[in-house]
Amino acid sequence: SLVENAQKLVEISVAHSWSKWNQPVDRSEWHMPAHMVNAYYDPQQNQIVFPAAILQAPFYDLHQSSSANYGGIGAVIAHEISHAFDTNGASFDENGSLKNWWTEEDYAAFKERTDKIVDQFEGLDSYGAKVNGKLTVSENVADLGGVACALEAAKRDKDFSVREFFVNFATIWRMKAREEYMQMLASVDVHAPAKWRTNVIVSNFDEFHKEFDVKEGDGMWRAPEDRVIIW
Repeated sequence: SLVENAQKLVEISVAHSWSKWNQPVDRSEWHMPAHMVNAYYDPQQNQIVFPAAILQAPFYDLHQSSSANYGGIGAVIAHEISHAFDTNGASFDENGSLKNWWTEEDYAAFKERTDKIVDQFEGLDSYGAKVNGKLTVSENVADLGGVACALEAAKRDKDFSVREFFVNFATIWRMKAREEYMQMLASVDVHAPAKWRTNVIVSNFDEFHKEFDVKEGDGMWRAPEDRVIIW
């Protein structure tokens, strides 16, 4: 039966996990299957992984512009790299060991900026639920760093289009879900709701305001003194 199969798969998975006990770490093993549209950074191995499935439209496509690709897979790649220096990755060194490698001055400046990101997301509405700024801060910091890095790289192209860059960044976070599911995610997910991880992040960039003519009083307006760039 379906239940028996599910139970058996759990047994196999647990047995596989215990088979690694007291064995050398297999650095070639991925924590995601190749067919999953996702990516991750592992601080204990100082490693980023991009399964094959994410290397397709709208994240990456030979038929879309390089600016769109930078706004898609470029921002995701830089997002994962940024995790090595976010509020969690900052605690691990280049060998994946739990070690503080920051100077006190640098970390203080870093925390001052990340606290502003917490404030930007804290209490935002998600279908009646409230976003937790502290719960989502690491992912939000990685999003901000990912967009900043990818944008700087995209600007080097002669045919750079800031509009195509930001439009595709918004496109990759499209999703459909029931309201109840979104309310549940707001309570447990370390990622902010897709709408906010798009709109809040891009509102920190001068290029976004200029390209889309966002003015004071508009829904996505953020005053220049309130815009935060960490990296």
